[in-house]
Amino acid sequence: MKKLYILVMFLLGCCLYAQAQEVTVKGTVTDDHNQPIPGVNVRVSGSNIGTSTSVDGKFTISATANSSLVFTYIGFVSQTVNLNGKLVVNVSLQPDQRLLEAVTITALGIEQKTKTLTYATQKVSSEDINTVKDDNFINALAGKAAGVVITKGTGGPGSSARVEIRGQKSFGGNSAPIYVIDGIPIGQASGGTASGYSDGDSGDALSNINPDDIESIEVLKGAAAAALYGSAAANGALLITTKKGKAGNSRIDFSSSTSFDTPIDLPNTQTRYGRTNPTANDMWGGKVTGSSNAFIKSFFNTGQNYINSVSLSGGSELATFYASYANTSATGIVPNNSMTKHNFTIKGSAKFLKNKLTVDGSVNYINQKMENPPKAGFYYSPIFSLYLFPTDDNFGNYDKNHYQVWNASRGLYDQNWPYIRNEASTNQNPYWIANKNLNENFTGRTISSFKAKLDITKWLYIQARTTLDVTDNTYQSKNYAGTDPVDAGAAGSLSGTYAEGSSYSTNLYSDLLINANSKIGNDFSINATLGVSDSRFYNYNTGMSSNNDAGLLFPNVFTVNNFNVTNGAPIFNYYESEYKGISQALFGTASIGFKETIYLDATARNEWSYTSPQSFFYPSVGLSYILTKTIGASDILNFAKIRASYAEVGAPLGTGVNNTDPPYAINHSSGSVYARNTLPYFNMATNVQPIIQPERTKSVEIGAQVTLFNNLNVDLTYYDAKSSGQIITIQAPTGAGAQNFVMNGGEIRNYGFEGTIGYNANFGDFKWTPALNFSHNSNQVRALSPLYSTDRYVVSSSGGSRLVASFLTRPVNGKYGAFGDLYGRAILKNPDGSIQTDNQGLPVLSAQDETFVGNPNPKFLAGFNNSFRYKHFSLSFLVDSRFGGQAYSLTETWLDYKGMSQRTADARDAGGVLVNGKLVDAQAYYNRISGGGNYAAVPQYTYSATNIRLREFSFGYTFPMVGKVFKNLNISATGRNLFFFYKKAPFDPETAISSASNTQGIDAFGLPATRSLGFSIKTTL
Repeated sequence: MKKLYILVMFLLGCCLYAQAQEVTVKGTVTDDHNQPIPGVNVRVSGSNIGTSTSVDGKFTISATANSSLVFTYIGFVSQTVNLNGKLVVNVSLQPDQRLLEAVTITALGIEQKTKTLTYATQKVSSEDINTVKDDNFINALAGKAAGVVITKGTGGPGSSARVEIRGQKSFGGNSAPIYVIDGIPIGQASGGTASGYSDGDSGDALSNINPDDIESIEVLKGAAAAALYGSAAANGALLITTKKGKAGNSRIDFSSSTSFDTPIDLPNTQTRYGRTNPTANDMWGGKVTGSSNAFIKSFFNTGQNYINSVSLSGGSELATFYASYANTSATGIVPNNSMTKHNFTIKGSAKFLKNKLTVDGSVNYINQKMENPPKAGFYYSPIFSLYLFPTDDNFGNYDKNHYQVWNASRGLYDQNWPYIRNEASTNQNPYWIANKNLNENFTGRTISSFKAKLDITKWLYIQARTTLDVTDNTYQSKNYAGTDPVDAGAAGSLSGTYAEGSSYSTNLYSDLLINANSKIGNDFSINATLGVSDSRFYNYNTGMSSNNDAGLLFPNVFTVNNFNVTNGAPIFNYYESEYKGISQALFGTASIGFKETIYLDATARNEWSYTSPQSFFYPSVGLSYILTKTIGASDILNFAKIRASYAEVGAPLGTGVNNTDPPYAINHSSGSVYARNTLPYFNMATNVQPIIQPERTKSVEIGAQVTLFNNLNVDLTYYDAKSSGQIITIQAPTGAGAQNFVMNGGEIRNYGFEGTIGYNANFGDFKWTPALNFSHNSNQVRALSPLYSTDRYVVSSSGGSRLVASFLTRPVNGKYGAFGDLYGRAILKNPDGSIQTDNQGLPVLSAQDETFVGNPNPKFLAGFNNSFRYKHFSLSFLVDSRFGGQAYSLTETWLDYKGMSQRTADARDAGGVLVNGKLVDAQAYYNRISGGGNYAAVPQYTYSATNIRLREFSFGYTFPMVGKVFKNLNISATGRNLFFFYKKAPFDPETAISSASNTQGIDAFGLPATRSLGFSIKTTL
């Protein structure tokens, strides 16, 4: 008996040992179509041990023989499998029908079922913007969202991009959308009215965000989609959802991207003819040999971009965490231009009170340094002097090793450049500009967020959020002695100039939301939110600079203590400004559904702003009807919905627009005061002053969404938006007490269509996912205020660009102008169509910029994105197209004026230029049509902006497991802006010299476009 007892205990111990023994379990996770699912969380129940499936759905995990594995993945029903000693576990996850009803993040971060939406939105995934990276990730949106126009900045690495959704809506020029991170507005994109012809670029509100922290971007295009943001989002919104920790296993993700930029579409300057004399900076002389324009290409560096990031995430059902660090190091194609950026992010989430209270917090710190962003145009532009250097001269005498010469008498270096002639502009050695005209910009930014959400019942919650965005910015500008006097002034040229400044800004946003989401009986459902918000901003700027007429006391000593003095008093320029603002709102939204077939959406927002004594009400209403709930779904037609909406939103007023008490500035030299230059409009006869109101956009939108054959998704939208109450500035009459009046005075209409077509094709191991988006927008200036006395409103003059002017014209006989319409001088024609000529036989140009020459905005956009996957191989490419519009080149104008273009050489070879069948002297002809470098005959320098290009390309391979450390190791070759399938302009017609609205489509000695080639590495540890 005793032996039997010992035997039983021995066998029981063996069983317990076997059950407690750790084993290695392998397997594959597939969906209900037997397709592998990558990224499934596999966790040992009751422990923190976990892993995730590879790209082919496979996993390996260590567990005890008697434990259970839990498989979880968004959109599928979680499954628990008892091992019972099994070493191979293959699992098929079933779709969770509740979760498969896609959810869209809408305004204020409110989640809503996608099928219920009454307006168009478009989602761009993290993979879409990170497959081929850019130092400003907004550039990666180009061609991937219908109706969205992205114009890349030309200020080197980190420069701001221009974003426009469904056309230009504001006379004031800023039609940029608002950026929103995790439901919180953080500011507007670029797109103002600065001239851009000599301005640098220090980035915008979003260019310094780490793209690897982004989960997805939701593009809210129309007024109905963004109505809850009121005046902040009259131009649409980009809703950015960032990554956060997930319950289950901890993971480390690493990403590294390297790319190299080279300039493309450089001008082809002629080499057959030389200078008129050795000191001339033109090429109207006789024929020469041995000339070369190779120095243009050799001046540019190969731009280098390195973006590395690492993130750590994980947690349990009660608490999750996410932390990341990213480093961006980039050098531009112009010498001495660079950008360095550090991003630190920490996020955490925890649940309390039996999972009823969820608390989230995050801190994002950004440190960025931009050095010497290149400028376009005439002043401090290295491109101007580079392109206009005579090809029969030896550029090696003035290159990076010879751009300065020692001045023994002064004990300093002078600029070495023979062509500082200043006949119509400054002209400096491009290496001097790069190394001796220096600008540094430092930005430190901290975005801190807190959110608490309390589930009162299963269908009711209350949520409070607050975000504080604090930005510190400092800059320095140094111009060494020897800089062109046109740029630095006579005294500044002798001793140098110096400027420094700083800005400090805060943006505090808070809101409180109450949300109810419930069914009412068997037929009705409601998802409603009521909330209040409070937004406060503060901005302080200060700076000082040496006076160009005084320069520095000691040459090239760059400090404020070295500002020059007269009679013991320093001579310098200074400024100081301070702005405060507050905006508050009460808002509500409700989506009411009937039998999951018909959904009625309504929003209302009442806003109080510091810029106006009156509050403003912004409503929207929409209706969607799911047809397949009525007619039934089939294997062919899986889903069909039609939708319609109406909304009103407003564009915010500028600081002080309604301020009738003009502040005064003190003139410290004379002791006098200056009155304000601009006042709100008032009738001088009656002294009646109406309150200036925000611009108001009223928008109608209709659309349809269809899913066919389970894989083909089509979404089509038509919209019509009228923006009235446009804010304009006019000249005030004598005695008004101000130089200008600001008033509401015009209307713009934008209407058009857009669509997306996507398909998911599975052929066993081969998968193809094509996506096409397209759009067309028509813009009309529908009205100008009757108080405005002229037939056109000047957005920018030809004097600012030396080429074209931008006018908004009053409608005539039912014909409308458009925002962006450009006017310039043109060759006059006789009634019979021949060219008007003078007594020399040369063309006669119009005296004023009165001829309409075109509009730079595209008429039709199309982006065709393709993604292929075969086992562990992946291939993707994007063909991006813009049709219509015109581009204008001041660069080509000057090349003709100086006799440096190939056209001028060909004309000389032909004995002149034919005008009305008669040959005229080539130099006289091109000097006439180029306007002597300024105010040219614009149609002669106008090009079609239509182009089709290979915007992105990526080819990679994923190793499911490398050793026991690296999972899903992906190595890819990448490229951006690789080549054009079609283009007629001699430059990239999408290139603009700045992000300003009035410089679009104008090539004026800006940076050339670049081609980028590189590689990326991604893996999970």
